[in-house]
Amino acid sequence: MLKKVQVLAVFLFFFFMLPIIAGLLPFPNNEKYEPPQVEEKQVVFASADVSTQEASPTDTPVEITPEEQNQTETDVTPSVDSFDVLFVFTHSHETYKPFVKTEKGKVAVYDDQTNLFTMSQVMEDYFRLNGLNAKTLDVDVMSVMKQKGVTMASAYKTVRPYISKELEQNSYDLILDIHRDATGADKSTITHNKVKYAKVAFVIGAENPNYKSNLSYANTLSQTLNKIVPNISRGIIEKKGAGVDGVYNQDLSKSLLLIEIGGIDNTEDEVYRTIAVLAQAISKSFVNQQIAKK
Repeated sequence: MLKKVQVLAVFLFFFFMLPIIAGLLPFPNNEKYEPPQVEEKQVVFASADVSTQEASPTDTPVEITPEEQNQTETDVTPSVDSFDVLFVFTHSHETYKPFVKTEKGKVAVYDDQTNLFTMSQVMEDYFRLNGLNAKTLDVDVMSVMKQKGVTMASAYKTVRPYISKELEQNSYDLILDIHRDATGADKSTITHNKVKYAKVAFVIGAENPNYKSNLSYANTLSQTLNKIVPNISRGIIEKKGAGVDGVYNQDLSKSLLLIEIGGIDNTEDEVYRTIAVLAQAISKSFVNQQIAKK
């Protein structure tokens, strides 16, 4: 009896193992099945906050192709009928306390290495991303003044021939003489949707023949800026009379604007956010209007 049970157990074990053994043999249909791999698409996030490094839940995902992946922000070029903007930095060494503190560990509002003029490339990139063809007048004005031994009062006189020569050789739709105001953070900063921006102000020389045209450009841009970020623009400051320039080289072009971006306490993020908003406002105010007219 015991022998019969042993034989039956061996028999049952053999039939239990038979499918497993058969699966291991090299028959044509015994190839290992691998599920198809789903190709992962790279996703980048478009954000209104240019300083944000990580995507937030409200960000909009945008798929990019491998060809686009090889492009950088500076690869974005304007269209053939581009809107040409010239950057001028009359007070080229004006800077912001947090900028210099980060770079050099000291507090300063003027610096010959970390300043508005050295920020120009990043500014150009922001403008190009908004379809604007931006170029910087290639002169470090305050370095030239230092070489000549002249004071700040001669800044506009020093830069004038450089602007004149550039305008003889090239035409521009808008010229921005970019400055930094001397005000503190309480007057130079605005918070919108929990994000801080450097406020801007436009200075118009009321004693130049292009005054009305300059003023019109400034008013249009100021209003558009405030539609994008409420109260980011402090408006227009008109200058005339004794003790002030009253012209600011704005007689050289009807579209030359002096703009003050932020004050001495604004951070790098706050300033660059405002540059991005400024580029958007210019595009909305002037470029889109030109397209609509066509």
